Amino acid sequence: MFGRLLGPTGSSDEPAGPRSSITVEPRSDPAADAAVKRRIEKQVQQAVGDRVRSVEIRVSGRSVVIRAQAARFWQRRGVRRSLETMPLPSGYRARVEMID
Repeated sequence: MFGRLLGPTGSSDEPAGPRSSITVEPRSDPAADAAVKRRIEKQVQQAVGDRVRSVEIRVSGRSVVIRAQAARFWQRRGVRRSLETMPLPSGYRARVEMID
């Protein structure tokens, strides 16, 4: 208990310097990003099919941006909902943007 109040006791096992709890993750691998992009493109094609005029997918680290343009204006809501509920690989977060 006194170690918390007075600081470390000076054991020789641990260095006395401050320990950072923040870890820096390395940049993601471009080949892995490309593989995830191809997988997501295939899922998008299966999910929305011909209801979209164009689809653009960007993968950067663990974030995915899906930009889509619906073929008809009344299909926008359905396309957005289909893309938002589409399962992604674990650990990835998606953001869907509809192009008017």
